[in-house]
Amino acid sequence: MDKRPLVSFCFTTYKRPDILIETIRSIMVQSIGDWEVVVSDNDPDQSGRKIESAFDDERIRYFPNGENLGMKKSFNKSLDRSRGSFIVMIADDDPVYPDMLETLFKLERQYPGYGMYMGGGDLYCMTVSLAELNGLRIGTNTFLNNEHDEGHIWQLSPEAFINRIFYYDLLSNYLWSCCLVRREVLLEMGGVPDYGTPFLGDYAYMTIVAAHSGVVVINKALGRQTIHPENFGRAQNDQLKLAVTAFRDYVSNSFKKKDLPASVYPAMDRFLGIWVGRHLAFLFHYYRKNNLPLDPLKKAEREIFAIPLVKKYYIKYRLRRDYPALHDAIVRIKKRFTPPRAGHG
Repeated sequence: MDKRPLVSFCFTTYKRPDILIETIRSIMVQSIGDWEVVVSDNDPDQSGRKIESAFDDERIRYFPNGENLGMKKSFNKSLDRSRGSFIVMIADDDPVYPDMLETLFKLERQYPGYGMYMGGGDLYCMTVSLAELNGLRIGTNTFLNNEHDEGHIWQLSPEAFINRIFYYDLLSNYLWSCCLVRREVLLEMGGVPDYGTPFLGDYAYMTIVAAHSGVVVINKALGRQTIHPENFGRAQNDQLKLAVTAFRDYVSNSFKKKDLPASVYPAMDRFLGIWVGRHLAFLFHYYRKNNLPLDPLKKAEREIFAIPLVKKYYIKYRLRRDYPALHDAIVRIKKRFTPPRAGHG
């Protein structure tokens, strides 16, 4: 295949070939067919090679890494191996919807010059226990902006997008699998941000891309994240402190290179404080439900709330951890009486 494809779907995978195959099938039915799939396999036994027998299509390209490089380095291997003018970084368990490419390229034609075009991402929950823990329904859960009609479009400057994603003012769930990014933007930023942990990689990716030349967002679900027992994040408590500190350092350095205004930094700190408290509270509920020892979580809790930017969110965290219904009621009341922030349009 000599012709350069319009878009590359860049995967990393590790020992779940059947899930990978199902996600590739979601790409096979796109209404635009000018794409390639690039799979970088972290499994030394090359279990991902199963896709070669599942699909007889030269657009699907498989590469064994030879060793487990970790998620982000493997994603960047796929980027290096890709040839598309546009890139979609896609998790192997997050299928996209059939009109994803058509929708995003229509935005690109209507609003040229932006670095990223994106839609919303549903959450698909597979089990009753995980649905209860996450406050979700079994099956598909949609997280669009209820203040606007489906299909509403935002043209956002770097500052506006970054503030709105950190304040959860745009959508309430984001997937990099639903983002179409210009290749030259990704290359300029050095590929997928790698700061020592996969935690928050999607937020680092989206905000650093946005810092280049802004984002166009459509209020429409274009793919889904699968919530299943093997999701990353339930056994990596030792990385949570790093997730906060390394994310902030890495992303701040990228923002400074783009000379972004000061407003993005307190927004980022607030986001990190709330995110890590939310995730740690989820882990306490998850560990208790599954009768797992709590000592590793208590150790992580002490380390996390020793971080200055996180300390102020301790009471909010304890409410979420120990009195979740009360926490959610307080949040609803605050939303009702809090005026919208200016300058986020």
